[in-house]
Amino acid sequence: MNKILCVVACLVLLAGCRRLNQSIPIYEQPQYLTGVWISFSELDAMLQCDFKQEFNTVIQNCKAREITDVFVHVRPYCDAYYNSALFPLRESARTQDFDVLKYMIDSCHQNNVKFHAWINPYRVKTADNDISTLPDNSPAKIWLSDQVAENDINVSTQSGVYLNPSSGEVRALIIDGVREIINNYTVDGIHFDDYFYPTTDANFDEQSYNIYCSNTKIPLSLDDYRRASVNALISGVYTAIKFKDKDIVFSVSPSASIEENYNKHYADVEEWIKSGCVDYIIPQLYFGFDYPDDNYKFNNLLSEWQKLTENRDVKLVIGLATYKIGTQNQPDYTEWANGKEVIKKQVEICRQNPAVYGHVYFSYTSMCEI
Repeated sequence: MNKILCVVACLVLLAGCRRLNQSIPIYEQPQYLTGVWISFSELDAMLQCDFKQEFNTVIQNCKAREITDVFVHVRPYCDAYYNSALFPLRESARTQDFDVLKYMIDSCHQNNVKFHAWINPYRVKTADNDISTLPDNSPAKIWLSDQVAENDINVSTQSGVYLNPSSGEVRALIIDGVREIINNYTVDGIHFDDYFYPTTDANFDEQSYNIYCSNTKIPLSLDDYRRASVNALISGVYTAIKFKDKDIVFSVSPSASIEENYNKHYADVEEWIKSGCVDYIIPQLYFGFDYPDDNYKFNNLLSEWQKLTENRDVKLVIGLATYKIGTQNQPDYTEWANGKEVIKKQVEICRQNPAVYGHVYFSYTSMCEI
């Protein structure tokens, strides 16, 4: 039965990409980045099979589409697809007798594809807040189980289990985790996605904010405190990367709305761009041209991000929603029933816009549908 499930999972993941067509035009732009995200769920499916063979097939399919960069999930839930002194090895990788991350990087570089290590910095669990199911060497479980009450503040069990962005210890852990990757592996980039604060609820980091206020003469508002906490992490990661190697790229992929990033996720993308503490900004413009809210129409979103990055050193790369092709969900259903044409048009717009450095598909499996 397991063997059958393995075959089915890998056929779903890989077969579509073997039916390549030319619905998306190829342009001769040597510096243009064409990327794809490879998520943890896709890696887990490959790890049920002959991982080396499956990942090699993925990279060959990427090359056939002239993909220049892959953004691969290496730390999705405070765990890792590599042997780490800081984070537990992900369960799906424990059965392998080789270094999964090293193999992926080597396979990419042998095929002239750049490898970006994709990290969720704060997320530990989202389904529930039960830490008993976490590995014993999970940082979150250690902090909450070591009988040291002072460091319980490093973990929030509101809205799941998350590392607390306002904790200096947490920032140090995440930055050390980045250093561990860039010191031990020849990655081309470090990449964060849009998971920052998971909620606007004041209870999420109430204790740490109260401590901060009691020790600060003129404290920041809660919102500004949270934005400052995330900014400190982004700046610290950038500094750590560039201290090691200025050619390693640091990229972040925030959600589509600049305002929503600022007010709901406490991700001050304008500040990151202004201060130059990211190399690429990759907003997830996962909307079509006919979306009912004008603020989320693709062209309007692109215009806003273009203004934000104008005359800045940060490169603008656009995240595209191949996963929406053929969706049954409203309000996207009507337009995305013919989603291949939506993606084709969006690629053409990005290619023709000198302010856009590239585009990235989410994700590999759905890229195979175009």
